[in-house]
Order: sequence, then C-alpha cells, then structure tokens
Amino acid sequence: MKQKYKKIVSCAFKKSNQMNIRKYILAITIIMATLYACKKDDDNGGLTVVPPRDAAEQQVTDEETLQDYLKTHFYTEVDVDLNNDGIVEYQTRNFDTIAGVNSGETPILDSDLLEVKTITRDEVEYKLYVLNFRKGKEGELKATFADSTYVTYRGELLYDNKDKDGDGISDEADVDADGDGVLDDKDSDGDGDIDNNDSGTRTDADGDGIADDSDVDFAGNEDEPDSDGDGIIDEKDTVDNTDPNRRVFDSAINPAWFDQVGVIEGWREALIGLSGASNFTMPIEPNDDGTISYNNDFADVTVFMPSGLGYFSRSQNGIPAYSPLIFNIQLYGVNQADHDNDGIPSYLEDLDGDRLVFDEDDDTDGDNIPNYTDQDDDGDRTLTRDEDLEPDTDLNIDRDGDGDATNDIGNGDPTDDDTDGDGIPNYLDPDDKASRNDTN
Repeated sequence: MKQKYKKIVSCAFKKSNQMNIRKYILAITIIMATLYACKKDDDNGGLTVVPPRDAAEQQVTDEETLQDYLKTHFYTEVDVDLNNDGIVEYQTRNFDTIAGVNSGETPILDSDLLEVKTITRDEVEYKLYVLNFRKGKEGELKATFADSTYVTYRGELLYDNKDKDGDGISDEADVDADGDGVLDDKDSDGDGDIDNNDSGTRTDADGDGIADDSDVDFAGNEDEPDSDGDGIIDEKDTVDNTDPNRRVFDSAINPAWFDQVGVIEGWREALIGLSGASNFTMPIEPNDDGTISYNNDFADVTVFMPSGLGYFSRSQNGIPAYSPLIFNIQLYGVNQADHDNDGIPSYLEDLDGDRLVFDEDDDTDGDNIPNYTDQDDDGDRTLTRDEDLEPDTDLNIDRDGDGDATNDIGNGDPTDDDTDGDGIPNYLDPDDKASRNDTN
C-alpha cells in the first residue's frame, strides 16, 4: 500500500491501493499546556486558583469508571473505506451498552484480546487497558517511548451523558442512577442540585427506568421533543444517541507522524513494543516521488486510559478535565528517532529507565537541556557524536559527509567508547574529552 499525504487530520485521500506522501512529518507533538480552573472569589473580587485533585484519589475514581465501562460495554468492528471503492483501509470500533437486544454481548473486560499494563508515576499506580487486535509484523522495528510513529487514530470519551450504572439511561433521566435498587432523591426545587431544600424520591410510573420528569411517555410530556427516539425528552438528553461519532473529540483518517516523546502517556505506553507493517518504506532522496508504502499487516489497538495518563486536570477541546479516554490507533511504521542527531538513539538517552527522556535524571551536565536534545551530553565541549572513537566498521557509509566513506573516524556508536575504562562511556564522562576530530 502506498499513500500520498494531504492533510494530517480528517480528510479524504486518493487511493487505488496506493497512497502517496509529498512530504512527511517526523515529529508532531500533542502540546499539553498546564491549565488551572479559576473561579471568582466573592470576598475579594480576585481569582482563586483551584488546585488539581489528588492524583491517587482521582485514579481510584477513574479505575472504578473504567472497570464499570469495560464490564457493561461491548464493541463492534467497523470497516473504514475512505473512498467508497470497496477497499478497506483499516477498522475502527464502535462501543455500546450491554442491555436490551445487546444483552448477550461479551463485555470488553472479558475479551481474550484485552491486556492490562501497569504504569507507576509519582508513586501512583495506573492501569492501562489495551485491546490488541494486531501487534504488527513480527521482525519489524518495534516502537519505543521516544520514536516517531506513523498512525491513524480516533479519540473519544467513554460517555456522552454521564451514566453511572451503565444502563443506557443518562443519570439526569435515570430513576435509579447508581443502580442500587433504591429510587433516587428528587430535585424538588428544580435548582439542579440535590440538597436539604429537596424532598421526596423520583418516580417511574411505567417502570421503564426513565424518571417520569424525563419520560416522553409520561402524562404532560407527550408534546416534548425526543429527537433520537430513546424515550427521553431532549431537555434531559441533549445527545443524539443515533450518532456513532457523538463522543469523538479528535481523529486522523489519513496517517500522520507523531513523536512519541510529545504525546500523552497513555498513548505512548500503548504503542511501546508494537511493530509497524512489513515493507514500510519512506522516501530518501530529495527527488523521490514522495511515496510511503507498507503492507496490510500493521498494528491495530484500542486503549482505555485513566485521566492520569491522559490530560488529567487540563481540559482540552471536547475533553472535560479528569476524563478517562479511548483511542483506536493503527500503527503503520516506526522511525527510530535521534532528536539531536548525536548518534545516540533517543530511547537510549533515558538514563534512569523510566521511559521518559525529558526529566532531570536524563540531563547529564545539568544544563536544563535533556540529553535527547543536547548535542554535548556531558558538557565537556566535545560534541557527543565526536566522542565516537571506535574504528569505522563500514567503509561504504560516509559518516562525516565529506564524500569519502573510507576516511571516517568512528563506527557510528558513541556508546562503546570508554577511554579511561571507568565504565562510563566518553559521551557521558566529562573526564574523557577526546574527539574523533583530534586524529584528523
């Protein structure tokens, strides 16, 4: 399959089993700005910063939400045929509640394809749920936490309306929102809150689970609109339940390059260890026709993540704060990244082994530039790539770009040079300042 790149997100593209790309992007970062919710302080007229919730407590809530969702929902696979020509580019998934005509469906939590990954950050243990439909072609390059990945994706929220008991009736319209068998208290004063000013419980005259004040069948509501025909009046149900894309907040139907360093952690962790498709090739020469090609054996996963591995307290366009998320992701190719072009693959610049390359433990010389973007990792004024002193093992590669592949110094791997034999490679040891240029 070949692809021509036109637009990163949500656009159709030409295809006859071939897709062409005129230019490709080696890094696209999902920028995560730190935002805080603010509210008016009535006492002093100023703004009060609302601190983020406790991460451990929020994870308990998110884990309960994810577990409930995975127990009460199932998925159906949907072919994506972008040009309506009968050729399926990939598949995505639609999710629905196990209820009514769907009562016999298998919960996602019971799927044989489901894998649970545990990620610990700041002493909080998060669980990532991944449906592995395909892990890519065995033998192809596997994605790390610091590579560039060529993907399509669809991101969506778990719920459009909050549905605590997963019965398909939004909490606002549900006579028993928590599913405990006890009728919920009524908002008798109509202020939107259940408080000491309210009295009584909600009623359900016809026993369909929809509270009378929300039920289109209840006397007095017959003329109220119910646009999606789910039995709940629009005032209590603003979502069109017939729209399978109603929860989608972002998607890319054309493959695009994403830098694993810059994406949210749940996405990054879900792709680690997956392979791209076989015969994945990118244009190399400037006058190349711009094609990227691959076979139809790419990786395909759906990941369910807690907010702590997503955007947490930072609301995004279409994503409320503290939202667990779902991503369908297809991985076509992996490009091993070397962000600073210093000869060290970026994943090897994670010195503390936490699968993050931008923390202070990965900044050898303490200059506030993490090693993966620092061309002189140890600050000894010898560029990292110039601390590659081992004999050149491939006389067909012109490593220094002078047009002569036979006169290069170094084997392309600065990690195997340790002049003083102290077990620290030269590029991380400020005591070893030798440069391959010294011998020229």
